[in-house]
Amino acid sequence: MDYEPKYTVVLRGQEFVLTKSQIEFDSPNYFTACFLGDFREAQTKRLEISRNPELFKLIVEHLCGYDILPLDDNAVPSHVSLDTVLRNLRADALFYQLEALVEACEDIIDPSKTNRSYMVIGYTTISRIVNDAFMGKITAYHLEEITTRMEPGKIWTTIVSEDMLSQMGPLQLAESFSGFKGLRAVAAIEGFARKAVKDYHKLGWTLMSWRAELVTSGKAELLVVLKPLDSRQMLSN
Repeated sequence: MDYEPKYTVVLRGQEFVLTKSQIEFDSPNYFTACFLGDFREAQTKRLEISRNPELFKLIVEHLCGYDILPLDDNAVPSHVSLDTVLRNLRADALFYQLEALVEACEDIIDPSKTNRSYMVIGYTTISRIVNDAFMGKITAYHLEEITTRMEPGKIWTTIVSEDMLSQMGPLQLAESFSGFKGLRAVAAIEGFARKAVKDYHKLGWTLMSWRAELVTSGKAELLVVLKPLDSRQMLSN
């Protein structure tokens, strides 16, 4: 049996060991970025973060491929309600960029979500702008350049159901991005969406996720997903 690399995740002093197959489950995610990317953790195979270790036990079960939802009383501390644990689990799933787990939590928190439709914006560009994308990684800079130089005639849009969206493969959730570089990437995608659909926010849509891929040298594909604003967000505008 071939040796499978192992990685140590430390949460508030408590250690967890994950295998390569576990971190690749529900990927791309925070773990694949840290352990399989260019970060220091890729060499040390050790990651220390200040998140809840009790919730991480549920995360580990999810990474094993087990169904952890709906939660039962035995899975949560006696002093915390199931609803609180579910919402905190969703917050951690967002942090770890585990898209499938985020969606599973949201289906329970807001069952009406499964009846929603989503707008998908697609665009393909062949340009020297993305020739220098390192190892196929399209950065916020590339996204900004693509938006600036985009050709409107090459943009397409369509409306898809929740089921169709789930078949589109891994997407990067806007909510999982933070910090200067992360927010810059979100702003670039929002700028692209505004050019494609004008003032999409006033039309009742908000940015949910995207995927940017270097298909071949100099050729990039961008998919952007907009979700419906809820009634409270629309009233606040």
